[in-house]
Amino acid sequence: MNDTIKVLNENGEEIEAEVLLYFSLHRTGSNYVLYSFKEMDTNNMETIHASILQKTENGYKLETMPDEDWEEVKEVMRNIIRNEQ
Repeated sequence: MNDTIKVLNENGEEIEAEVLLYFSLHRTGSNYVLYSFKEMDTNNMETIHASILQKTENGYKLETMPDEDWEEVKEVMRNIIRNEQ
């Protein structure tokens, strides 16, 4: 069974996403989540979203990450793909 999260879209609607991976980066001290809405791009590949997972008093919220974090997150994703092949 996969974990899911509920995310508010740009219209304020709550939609469910499948969580693919939770992890943290030592350099930033932040926690991250990779998730999917099962959307396919023009190459018929699943679109994966990545956000900082910030704990709040009411649970968690997703935050946009800075570009320097994104470079490290992409490397984590590349390593996962290499290990699955």
